[in-house]
Amino acid sequence: MAPLPVVTFILGAWNLGISGDLLLQGVLFAQFTHYITLYKKDILLLRAFVGGLLVLTTLKTVQCLAMLWAQNVVYFVDVFGALNMFYAFWPTEINVMFVAFIAFYVQLFFCQRLWAISKNIYIVGLIVALFVFALVAAFVATAFIFADNSLKVRPWLAINLSTVFAGDVILCASTIYFLLNRSNGAMPQTAGMLKSIMKLTFQSAAPAALCALINLVASQAGNKIATANAFSMVAIIANTLLPKLYAISAMWTLNSRRDLRLARSNGQNTSSTEGTSGRRARTNNVELGILSGAGNRVPIQVRTQVQTVQHSDGMFSKSALDYVDERDSATLKN
Repeated sequence: MAPLPVVTFILGAWNLGISGDLLLQGVLFAQFTHYITLYKKDILLLRAFVGGLLVLTTLKTVQCLAMLWAQNVVYFVDVFGALNMFYAFWPTEINVMFVAFIAFYVQLFFCQRLWAISKNIYIVGLIVALFVFALVAAFVATAFIFADNSLKVRPWLAINLSTVFAGDVILCASTIYFLLNRSNGAMPQTAGMLKSIMKLTFQSAAPAALCALINLVASQAGNKIATANAFSMVAIIANTLLPKLYAISAMWTLNSRRDLRLARSNGQNTSSTEGTSGRRARTNNVELGILSGAGNRVPIQVRTQVQTVQHSDGMFSKSALDYVDERDSATLKN
């Protein structure tokens, strides 16, 4: 008979982690539905990113259900078989690689977002290099899992977790820094919008970053103890939830654009001469909206509206923030 701590801290952890995965997948389905309903005019590549995320997260849940079935049905009378499932059942063996790939997929989205804001090839290149290295480490760890070499799995898994966490911290800090830097030289209304985006960046990134930190600390602390322990349990649960938290972070960011635009529109103080132009911009749901100003600057604002509509929400095109800066400069000159 298997010792009770192993059953509790290993098999129990998988049950709790998979239950959490199912709960978060329900949240994601609601987010996907919200996106499909409100953002039908997004560019093709952005919709393809969301579609890919839908497929990946759904497949991850299917994998979790397969693991749950094997643990509680196939190995129902074979506790040791269930405990060895990590090295004997292929849906479980690919878990490290699958988690890392979903994280990498979402991280590339946020790296592109940072590039659109900063245009700093050195910072973005460093962060992408970290995430690529972390993904490679996860694939190497998976190769050792299939080779049934547990001694070499742990160091590569530690490299993956520590590199991912470092990259997440640098990515979040860099995004906030460049947004703050832009807000210092912008007009008051633009600065307020950028601060809202900074708040959104922190709020959406915090759950995944905190989960990654817990996963890193718990996995390393658990490895220092010979038997299964509470740290092992926390590490398994955190690792199971991590890819879904990354996906929720990305969808939270995408689905918040409409609220930001509505808040921007409600905060405008336009004159009666500009009323028609302002309403047209809100109808088009242009990200970040348009800046208000005096009636003699209507031609500049109308021209900027047309340009922004062509490039709005372009994850793979010029950032709308660039147009905000250009518009601020044109307004001040007049």
